[in-house]
Amino acid sequence: MHEPLGISRREGALHIEGYPDAVALKGIDDPLARQLRAIVLHCTDLRFCRDSLTLLVTIDRKAQPLIAEALWVASIARYFKCFGSNKSRAQLVAKKVLKGETGALDAFEYFQHLRDKHVVHDENAYSQSLSAVALNARQAAFKVADVISMSITASTIDEQHIRSMLQLVNHTFGWVERKRDELHNMLGSRYESLSYDELLNLPNVTYTNPTASSISVPR
Repeated sequence: MHEPLGISRREGALHIEGYPDAVALKGIDDPLARQLRAIVLHCTDLRFCRDSLTLLVTIDRKAQPLIAEALWVASIARYFKCFGSNKSRAQLVAKKVLKGETGALDAFEYFQHLRDKHVVHDENAYSQSLSAVALNARQAAFKVADVISMSITASTIDEQHIRSMLQLVNHTFGWVERKRDELHNMLGSRYESLSYDELLNLPNVTYTNPTASSISVPR
């Protein structure tokens, strides 16, 4: 399993902790490297989902309903961020990722509907709004005591839903981690075959901080 790396800046360049013999950090940009970069972002989202759902299992959800709701909504939103259309990241394909996992595609479809029709958008009956008038007795001065309005939201934050979602996340995370290892090995072999001078001539890794002006611009 890949753990997050320690990163620091030294003299304007990125330094990755844990490689004491390394003398340079060179950027690579080819189809495999771009695929790896997408996979790493999926790993980040899926790790967040896994850790949030694991925490959700342990907390007292009745005592902390707001925290429970936040963890649940964030987990579902971040999971499906890995699927569907995206201008900047190659997305995962459910039929490929979950192939061979019994019941996983059915669970994926269920939670996708939950996300699309309830969590992110409001289209199904899991959320309803009611309006009514409260009538006074016939002899009262006013016929209408008040106008009543209320919302009723069905809860899906229960053990069965949480564990089913966590299982789905774990299936997906396992596939993504295996794909990441595969790409690491392929890229390692490819660049090990180059001469040292060819490697040294690769561009240095750079990182540019995002700004408010770039918030609407695909990277």
